[in-house]
Amino acid sequence: MRGLSLFLCLGAGLLNAQQVSLQSGAWTIIADQARAELTITHAAVGVVMRNVRLNSGRGRWLLPKTAGNRITILTEQPRTAWEFEVDRNTLKISTTEAGALATATVPAGADRVVARLLDPQGPPVDWTLTAEVAHGYGGSETHNPSFLPRRNADVMYFSLGNVSSPLFRGLFDRGTDTAIDFGDSSVLERSAKDRESLNARIRVQGSAVVRVVPDYFTKTLGLPYYAKFDDSHFPTAPMVWSSWTSYYEAVREDDIVRNAEWLAAHLKPYGFQYVQLDDGYDRDERGQHRWIENWDRRKFPHGPEWLTAFIRSKGLRAGIWLVPNAYAGAVERRPDWYVRDKQGRMLLDYATPTLDSSHPDALAQVVHILDTLDKWGFDYYKFDGEHAFPKYVPAVDRAKLYDKNPDLLALYRHRLEAIRKTIGPDRFIEGCPAGTPLNGIGYFNSYFTGDDLYNNWQGMYPLFSSINANAFLNHLAVYVMPGEGIELGLPMTVEEALRKRPKVVVDTARTREDPMIGFGVSDAEARTVVTYVALTGVAYPLASVMPELPEQRIKLLKATMPTMPVMPADLFSRGTDMTWDKFKHTQPDFYIHNYPEILDLKVNAASGVYDVVGFTNWRSRKTTRQIDLREKLGLESNRRYVAFDFWNQRVLGVFENRLDIEIDPHDTRVILLHPTLDRPQLVGNSRHISGAKSVLAVSWDAASNTLRGSAESVPGDPYTLWVYVPGGANPSAVHVKLRGGSEVAAERSLSGNAMSVTFPGQAQPVDWEITFTRAAGN
Repeated sequence: MRGLSLFLCLGAGLLNAQQVSLQSGAWTIIADQARAELTITHAAVGVVMRNVRLNSGRGRWLLPKTAGNRITILTEQPRTAWEFEVDRNTLKISTTEAGALATATVPAGADRVVARLLDPQGPPVDWTLTAEVAHGYGGSETHNPSFLPRRNADVMYFSLGNVSSPLFRGLFDRGTDTAIDFGDSSVLERSAKDRESLNARIRVQGSAVVRVVPDYFTKTLGLPYYAKFDDSHFPTAPMVWSSWTSYYEAVREDDIVRNAEWLAAHLKPYGFQYVQLDDGYDRDERGQHRWIENWDRRKFPHGPEWLTAFIRSKGLRAGIWLVPNAYAGAVERRPDWYVRDKQGRMLLDYATPTLDSSHPDALAQVVHILDTLDKWGFDYYKFDGEHAFPKYVPAVDRAKLYDKNPDLLALYRHRLEAIRKTIGPDRFIEGCPAGTPLNGIGYFNSYFTGDDLYNNWQGMYPLFSSINANAFLNHLAVYVMPGEGIELGLPMTVEEALRKRPKVVVDTARTREDPMIGFGVSDAEARTVVTYVALTGVAYPLASVMPELPEQRIKLLKATMPTMPVMPADLFSRGTDMTWDKFKHTQPDFYIHNYPEILDLKVNAASGVYDVVGFTNWRSRKTTRQIDLREKLGLESNRRYVAFDFWNQRVLGVFENRLDIEIDPHDTRVILLHPTLDRPQLVGNSRHISGAKSVLAVSWDAASNTLRGSAESVPGDPYTLWVYVPGGANPSAVHVKLRGGSEVAAERSLSGNAMSVTFPGQAQPVDWEITFTRAAGN
């Protein structure tokens, strides 16, 4: 009775007040008695939760009371006590009612993305970059500890649009490098009324904790710098063909011309952008680089300006490789420009004397080189050996630098700032840091942090390793360039490759694996490679001799371009376990790695709210998997989902709780899973693996039983819509029209519950509609 009396007296004495505020450290909690709601903010990130209601919004509040770092709220009907206690970056919620529910609205727009955050209780892994800094420069490798999640470590999650899932209990605020962890007892669900908000439900079993994690990328994950990635100039990761993997330094002008012509004819209509010339255009008689001063006219007889103009004439953009740290053109004229060891010898970067960028004249030379290349018409730059050389190369005698007491990282970033000011924000820069920390964040558009690829299935493993280790960076801190070019050519023997490729290409592959398995990839392997690039949103790198590709491989590229504005949901590294000669010591069937078995891209777009799921078989024998849709994908229990098989372009049927799927060796099955709507619904198309790229709008008119939509297509390329038709609905009319009214011929087909509508691609958007009638008795 004493407890009840205190409860009633406290309520009676304070009933007239309306609002109480608690400010403690970084936290502010405002409790509004009249509205029976709280607003909770944190200095690092702003509003964490608003419209916080207790007991599912039931009951009347008595006046909240503050004491120290906590605020207490008593409620009637039900009679409960709630306590919100803050401590630095932690909010603890406690209540007298076992299993009570607090609900809230959580801001979660484009700059605050859903996330699965680092789980420090999970299996430890090592996020490392390449060994180049150790083997090439005598420095130390870069290592950062990370952890696999305890739950669903075999799945990688990504998002396209403002999505949610019961599996995502965290948020990342892009503008402030701050994570918010709502804890295992929470569920965050996208609001149907406001796509930039989540509805939070926090089940309080005694207590629940919400944590704010400032400096998440820098202090938790180990990135040396963080800046919100500015995607205003490059909304999606680039699509780049590089000459390196198929030609190395043997590349010639004719090779660039032939591949550029092919790319323009076949892939430009699908969004393809860049043709990048790699090493092999400027070496002098000593094999050193002078960049703009020694263009090799034997191999490139028309010169650089002609080459960029040719590429641009095809509607593409030109890129070039260089090592801005290195330049051999002033060794005799300005020996004071160069980095030296204790014996006074010049140190080399990519076989070329290294500039001391603390010297203002040496820095001016770097700026001059980039300014010249820019004026020649290059739009894409790949910077190799790109790091703070005096900091990471032990042989450097820092006493011989022009600046005798420099902050080496500040000096490095000043150099990057000078380069960026010279070429401007519209030029794309890819950085290759040679295994050193990513100190160019904020200046680079992409980072390539993996080993080189080479031209067969095993040669694609560095790409998978790079995505596995680095996807958490993509589109948040920088775009991830996963390799210098995927191979999609048909299998060929080593002997055939020696006839068709420069000898250096075969010789390099021999340093990577033993025995040599040949060159090229199978159809299944090609599907896996393009799926991993497309569903993760990383840079799309090509390197095949493009005119050799057969039609079925070209279709794979068309169906996965352009890149989409995909965000990672898994904000942690899955670790790195790739070395230059990995397959001299093991084979894929015996290679233990952390590559995911499932890629889950969650989509919220004009095409609907659904999952695009890639199921991969890394081994050389066929496998059958049983997928628990709730556990692995976070889908609703006892909810029916229609499955569309993208690569096979067919509706598989309706599934509930479980999906059984058979996967061939090295293959990836891609299944789009839409919740059924008890009416005809769009479930896929032939244009793009995401199901979203070409779809401008979809709607259902219940009054006329009509499914309508708008779509973009590629002129001359057949476009197919796939519609799931539940029992009792019969398509009676199909119309496809250009914007402006003229009819487009369309073919329709109905098999069971799967309907397809196919029409020739058009140069402008089309509007389509399908009208249905109900069968008798429905």
